[in-house]
Amino acid sequence: MSSTSEVGHAKNVANLQKITQQVSTYSLYNPPIADITVPSLQTLYTDADAKLTEVGDKRSANKNAIVARQTAFENLSCYLYQNHQCIGNCRLTTGNFKPGKIFNPDHSGQFKEKQNTG
Repeated sequence: MSSTSEVGHAKNVANLQKITQQVSTYSLYNPPIADITVPSLQTLYTDADAKLTEVGDKRSANKNAIVARQTAFENLSCYLYQNHQCIGNCRLTTGNFKPGKIFNPDHSGQFKEKQNTG
């Protein structure tokens, strides 16, 4: 079962709301610093909640863009492999063959030889 608790910035915003609610119930709450008065805390919470919602919307849009990009390119690997095979069948020299190889990882299952360092 997944957790429903807040994490990160959302947790901080939720805690700010709790503090604001608790402080607003005290009739004698009159801090000497203007930044921690009840109206100031309420304004801070409203701004923070709006920014949190904005980040959530942008994150959702980013995830949708990633999924669309993955869907668009999901069959690209097999086409690159076919292209790699065609370039290999053309019997090009090694220098001409390298640009075609950078677009496709080695699918042959061979490991690169280890270089001797000493």
